[in-house]
Amino acid sequence: MRWFFVILLMSFISEAQVKTQRVTSQADDTLVIPSVHSAVQRSAIIEIFQNVEHGLQNNAVNKFNKELGEIVSMTISSGEHGYYSANQAVSVLVGYFSERRLVSFKFSRINDKDFTPYATGRFMFVQKGIQKSAQVYVSLTQQDSMWVISQFNIY
Repeated sequence: MRWFFVILLMSFISEAQVKTQRVTSQADDTLVIPSVHSAVQRSAIIEIFQNVEHGLQNNAVNKFNKELGEIVSMTISSGEHGYYSANQAVSVLVGYFSERRLVSFKFSRINDKDFTPYATGRFMFVQKGIQKSAQVYVSLTQQDSMWVISQFNIY
């Protein structure tokens, strides 16, 4: 009786291995990468990035503060870095942008097709009479089935 279960178990294992190999070789042959997000999810992702872009262009963090996750990882070139609550992240961003006068900002790259959507762009500003620039990086994650900002970096 024991041998019967061992043989049965071995047949399931070998069948699973064969199926795994077939799926792998099929993916390798076709090189087709399926779309990760539905059209509705992509629309929500793009809308968040547009809100961030408009908020930065108008020095109005309140245009995207509702899209901040419960915890936001931040690295800001002025020295702040770590994990912040949404309210703390708003305070850090308001402080950063209050010391800089916008010249221009636009996301140059938006990736909404991966598991971790992100956008990046160049922020041009004047600080103490000197024109400078910084790279802005924003990434999203799902929290309670909603897309939220999980990372906000300014280098």
